[in-house]
Parts: sequence; C-alpha cells; structure tokens
Amino acid sequence: MLVEMPLTCPAAAVPEAARRFVEEGLRRSKSIDCFDFVPASYPMVFSVLQSMPRGRFCEWGSGMGIVTGLAEMLGFAACGIELDERLAAASRRLLADFGLSSAIETGSYFDISRDADLYFVYCWPGQMPSVEQHFLAATPPRATLLVCHGAEDVRRKVKPQELVNPT
Repeated sequence: MLVEMPLTCPAAAVPEAARRFVEEGLRRSKSIDCFDFVPASYPMVFSVLQSMPRGRFCEWGSGMGIVTGLAEMLGFAACGIELDERLAAASRRLLADFGLSSAIETGSYFDISRDADLYFVYCWPGQMPSVEQHFLAATPPRATLLVCHGAEDVRRKVKPQELVNPT
C-alpha cells in the first residue's frame, strides 16, 4: 500500500506558451475517435508539477501528451507511455509542433519500464490497485507517484518507508 503525502503547491500562473500548448492539445484531442478522454485541470497540474523537484518524469497513459509537455516546459526530462497508437502519434506531433522533444512510447505502462523520479497517472478508479502494485514493484525506491483522482484532485503517493530503507 502506498503512503499519501501532502502536496504544497500554491496556484501558479501558467505562462502563455504553456496555455497555448494546452489549448491546442485539447483542440486536437477532439478529432481523435478514442475512448472517453477525461482531461485533468491543466492549470492545477502545472502548479503541482512546478512545486516538485526537477528530475526524470514519466506519464503513464499520456494521452495527448499534455502533462508530459508541461513537465518538459518546467525543466523535467520527460517521457510518456500511451497505449492507443492514435493518441501516441497525435501527441508526438503536438510536442514536435511546439518544439518539445519528450519521447512518447506506444504500449502499456504495465509492460514498458522507464526509470523516473516522478510518475503521473490519471487512470480509471477500478485500476488503482493494479497501478499502485505496479508502482511498488517497478519503480525506483524514492520515486513519487502523482495520481489524478479527478480533474481537480491530484494526490502524491510514495512507497512505505520500510520499502525505501529496509533494515
């Protein structure tokens, strides 16, 4: 079981370039016939990411790559993993069109392993137990998982201390 840690992230002004990136990503997402895409509150996600220490970032289920792109804009070495090839291809184009170089891999984050300091996921509620187990088993000891539980609800989770520092 993961441990939830408080997030301290004052609202941050989203720069114009990031706002344009988000707006274009949302506009393009409407043309892709895929499962129900539920966007996060990107200004809120931007504030959360801005409050986190920079390092390696991996978005599980990266969709249009908007959170991955925001992470790169904030100075993270970012990548995304997306199951749907159409979304992965569209996100690669979006990132490239905005001069961003984050890699988006096509596949399941349950099968593709990328070491990161910070992971972000917005998954269906019924998948949370599997996601948490995967995070426990497949990520570095001091990694952090940001879980979007709804458009305005991001939570920070870490591994239990005894798994990070076994005695």
